[in-house]
Amino acid sequence: MSNRHLIALPLLLSAVAFTAPAHAADLVLYDALDFAGHVAEAFTKATGVTVDVVEPGSTGETLGKIAAEGANPQFDIVWLDGSAVFERMLQDKVVQPIPAEALGAVAFNDLGKTLVPTDRSFLPTGASTTAIEVNTKKVDAADIPKSWTDLAKFAGTVAAKDPNLSGPAYQWLAGYFQTNGLDEGKALLEKALTNKTISGLSSGGKINKAVLTGDAKVGVNQDSAIIAEMVSGEPVIAVYPSEGSVALPQGLGIGANSQHMEAVKKFIAFITSPEGQAAMKDGDDTDFFFIPVLKGVEAKKGRKTDIPFVVLDDKAASAHETEWKQWYRQNFVQ
Repeated sequence: MSNRHLIALPLLLSAVAFTAPAHAADLVLYDALDFAGHVAEAFTKATGVTVDVVEPGSTGETLGKIAAEGANPQFDIVWLDGSAVFERMLQDKVVQPIPAEALGAVAFNDLGKTLVPTDRSFLPTGASTTAIEVNTKKVDAADIPKSWTDLAKFAGTVAAKDPNLSGPAYQWLAGYFQTNGLDEGKALLEKALTNKTISGLSSGGKINKAVLTGDAKVGVNQDSAIIAEMVSGEPVIAVYPSEGSVALPQGLGIGANSQHMEAVKKFIAFITSPEGQAAMKDGDDTDFFFIPVLKGVEAKKGRKTDIPFVVLDDKAASAHETEWKQWYRQNFVQ
């Protein structure tokens, strides 16, 4: 599921009430990650614990399903990209804190340690970030952008995702404001995103398509989506801006109403084990190209890991979400 759509939970709470199906499995997993179903199969094979994998199709659709359930979330585990979204779900009592003993048993590497939230709203299982996607057949080597500021040179040919529809895009926008400052950040985007036909796209796949077809020379995209294209032989590269790149954790959260905590803990132990991490890398789509956050785990071939990360202030991102998304939509979405 390469498409990532994030629709704000408050807007979806008015959706038609969700009728929960009966689940015969030991765990119910809602996910928006390419590898989740494969990992669930490996977990069941290793432990005998069965998992009902519910895949609404994208981050936005997953969150929409959760929002429609209101105060009665039906999942035991939710697994998707982002950190600010978990901050909000914890505040709304949709998820509960990860048990301290489960977190304490995980051997995080230095990056992983920086991504563990103090309120334990989620467990980071991997990470990616946002980079500048460049079509090397359309952009000369001397003109390749080095910073977000350089995007203004490509005004009219910059593809970007609508953060109202994409989880990774909102994580990027909030981090962009964090690193550039709100007023300066807005001014820079107004100079660069001057073509609404490509600045309000809904998914990383559409960014890839725009950059590869030449509708855009550069794009703002999740780097794992770019890397998957690079590895497949497409003429694109991922450029990490000099200002730093905001980390995008692959987060695992626990449903507030879960009655299967022992099974949940077994799942956490599995995905943070060498066997579980191997299953998370056993594929060629976007999410398989994650940056490991555990000691001793190597990334897939072709995945850059030495990136100057910025860790998002999730509380600020959550507090300003509606305001910043509305500003983006008013200025850059058709």
